[in-house]
Amino acid sequence: MTQSLRGFQKSGGNDSDVEHTFGPHKMNILGTGVGSHRPQRDVEIERLHPDPNNPRLPLAHRGKKAAELLESLFLLSNPQEIAVSMCQNGYFDAEPLVAIPRELPSHLAELESAAIVVSADYLPFIEAQDTEFIVVEGNRRLCAAKYILSGIKRQFPIPVNEAVRNDLKHLPIIVYPRRQDVIAYLGARHIIGIKKWDAFSKATYISNLSEEYDLSMDDIQSAIGDVTGSARKAYASYRMIEQIEENYENVDTSEAKSNFSYLILSTGQGSIKDFLGLPRRWTDIDFTKPVIPKDKINNLMMLFLWLFGDGNRKRAIKESRDITNFLSHIVESEDAVRILNDTWDVQAAFDISGGEEQLIRTYFTRANTNLEKVLGILHRHKTNLIKKEIDRSAETIETMRSIIDGKHS
Repeated sequence: MTQSLRGFQKSGGNDSDVEHTFGPHKMNILGTGVGSHRPQRDVEIERLHPDPNNPRLPLAHRGKKAAELLESLFLLSNPQEIAVSMCQNGYFDAEPLVAIPRELPSHLAELESAAIVVSADYLPFIEAQDTEFIVVEGNRRLCAAKYILSGIKRQFPIPVNEAVRNDLKHLPIIVYPRRQDVIAYLGARHIIGIKKWDAFSKATYISNLSEEYDLSMDDIQSAIGDVTGSARKAYASYRMIEQIEENYENVDTSEAKSNFSYLILSTGQGSIKDFLGLPRRWTDIDFTKPVIPKDKINNLMMLFLWLFGDGNRKRAIKESRDITNFLSHIVESEDAVRILNDTWDVQAAFDISGGEEQLIRTYFTRANTNLEKVLGILHRHKTNLIKKEIDRSAETIETMRSIIDGKHS
């Protein structure tokens, strides 16, 4: 298939709408398959604006004006690779942006979404030259196109010919009436689909759904097609970060947000759930209350420090496998937790997690393994320094024997 610049005119698509009703909320969510009035149109790029609630942007960057949002997107979402393709090929019709009207007319805003899309006034409103849109899917593509047209050369050194510039002045969009109507689409695409967001972006989106639309977790899982419970796990971990921020002033949680998957993995371990006071089953969490009980907040803070560190020391957990191999056992022992907090040594804490007798056996096993390795090459190193080490080992062994035999006080 050859790459070429697209034409400006496209045919729109008209289907019937699908209504999903979630309990008492009576929320209409337009389906993403057959059956939705979602007109696709070419729209001037000046009438397309980035999403101020984009879950991929850090909280501090959301809610800003369009120019600031674009700058944040450029700095944080790396649209340069998309821009390179656009400079060479223009915009591909196969990937239309998904957008909602910036503001619905009052007589349409009063209607349910299912009624809006069949209203005689809807399509004329969508096609009107003064209607503006918020792009809820495709913000990186929008950012790339706008920066190319802005003429900023330092970001995109590839020459842009006039045909490409003209092509980017109108972009294809699929229109949904309201933000909540895109829940199923975004969930299928970015939470359980092939173009998944990072873990914290998923959790942010789920939190937005819960708070902005007052949806229960069952509603959200149904809306996004989540049958594995990943939404519930992500939201629980998101709420834990909020609890840290609420209970400990001046705590920097940016590392937790960058390595959010560590928190999700940790809270999936049964022993760590017990350590935090979480129920063993995710479905038993009551999200109307704080996720972590008040008497376990200190344990949550310990977990955060082990996983993400603070300004004074780096994190104790270096790799994700340390969570399952070591930390899940450490939290079962008060002595091991104390050792980890005192030394920041995961191995030392793990070694004592099975009790002192197990610790002794573990150390003996390691020592014997190392001595056996030495035995195989000892004949090549009959030096005085080696003899001193052997004498030292023998003296230690004799002291141990006298302790075991009761001859050493």
